[in-house]
Amino acid sequence: MKRQPPADGEMIATVYPPSGPLTGDLEPPSSKNFTTRYVLAACLGEGRSVVHRPAVQDDAVALVRCVRDMGAEVTALDARGRPVDYTIDNAAAVDRLEIHGFGSRPRLLHPDKPLNPGNAGAVFRMLLAVSALLPEVRWETEYHDSLGRRPHGDLLEALRQLGVEVEANGAEGRLPIVLRGGADRIREHVQRVRREEALAPEDPFPVTVSGEISSQYTSALLFLAPLLGFPLRISVTGRLKSLPLIETTRRVLSNAGVEVESSAERDMHLVRAGQRYKAHRWETNGDWPGAAAMLAAAAVMPKSRIRIARLYDDEQGERECVHFFSRMGCRVAREEVPGRGELLVLEAPERLRAAAINGDLCTDAVLAMEAAAACAEGTSRFVQIRNLQFKECDRVREPLEELQKVYATSPLTAEEAAESGSRRHPPLRYEPEDDPDTVYITGRPEGFEGGTLVDGRGDHRVIMMLSVVALRCRKGLRIDGAEHASKSFPGWFDTLRQMGVRVDEE
Repeated sequence: MKRQPPADGEMIATVYPPSGPLTGDLEPPSSKNFTTRYVLAACLGEGRSVVHRPAVQDDAVALVRCVRDMGAEVTALDARGRPVDYTIDNAAAVDRLEIHGFGSRPRLLHPDKPLNPGNAGAVFRMLLAVSALLPEVRWETEYHDSLGRRPHGDLLEALRQLGVEVEANGAEGRLPIVLRGGADRIREHVQRVRREEALAPEDPFPVTVSGEISSQYTSALLFLAPLLGFPLRISVTGRLKSLPLIETTRRVLSNAGVEVESSAERDMHLVRAGQRYKAHRWETNGDWPGAAAMLAAAAVMPKSRIRIARLYDDEQGERECVHFFSRMGCRVAREEVPGRGELLVLEAPERLRAAAINGDLCTDAVLAMEAAAACAEGTSRFVQIRNLQFKECDRVREPLEELQKVYATSPLTAEEAAESGSRRHPPLRYEPEDDPDTVYITGRPEGFEGGTLVDGRGDHRVIMMLSVVALRCRKGLRIDGAEHASKSFPGWFDTLRQMGVRVDEE
């Protein structure tokens, strides 16, 4: 099933196997997750904030469009301080964003026009919480089979606890969504609940949210909390997913002048009243999820060596991919280069070996690591990845369906199947069947025949995964819908070319 809005046509990218090892000194895209949080924090403050080296991709463009519609002044500037368009086509010219925020008083510049987050899930959820301060707002997307299918019910239930009236599509809270809120409505509701439950004015107001599907719900409430004018205690129920992203949110809030008191398990967060977002200058690190795909591409090609700039040991959980690739036999180290600072270096072995990882620690790197697993010797295991079902596509089942097409181009002989036990344990499988949380991938270190058409599923992470596997296909792979890589990494195919890969686009 396609997961994109109607368009004139889709791009098919054909990725061919290189003739030898991959090499190159590379720049990763800027962090999508940090850019989202920096821009949002700047908009929730007053005064002038600057975000240097912001990500310029579909999600960030959608974010800027929405915050402008909510009253923020956002100007993209080039390195000489001249205004430029903030678009993907103009990404090379964008040096920084200058932002004058709306603080705790967002306002719709076009009240009769719905806000449109495109296909940006994290952007939408965080802005959805902030938009509870508007008297009424409607959210819509044209991505009906992607963001339009993702659930937001847990966050909407938390907003209801604050007195916000919600209309949504279905019990799981899908788009389109209408909120009727505003500061006065929320304050009156909170005062009424305090009287009914005999809460003192200084007591934190309690809100409960589930962490079972996404940490984005908790992050969204944390961004909203300082704007409410009363102390808020957020209790997270269930097993909290993607904990590193909560740490990212807490760090950004702290730098913006908002302190969050959290339990050691991060299942309770207290935001005290009287705090305000302050203007700040933000420097954006490189994007570990995008870099994970770059590292995977080098890892699957024997004796490759690449160096990547602007990757640091920050709160991005996807940096865990370094340990995974090391366990697969890669050498990963830091190298100080005059004039360029510290670069991350990966050197690939002659043959990758299987490895295991807790995918919940590095959600957006899982598919890149699965690509490497498909080219490794042995069976790799990815655990605690249930929440990947609720992304741009079902990232548990659907990527394996596309990998199965690749595996089918090089079927095992009867003798090989009997020897490997694949009749009892298929090379690609997930468990449990009804609500999968673990994926097993038995690799083919000899590679694949390829030459077939695969579907990117409208998902940037699936497209990058298939591109990496294509490097080990003797006839390459044709990837349908490849333009959706621009959601997080518009320069993905150009980066492959920098490493020595031939990519044709049609």
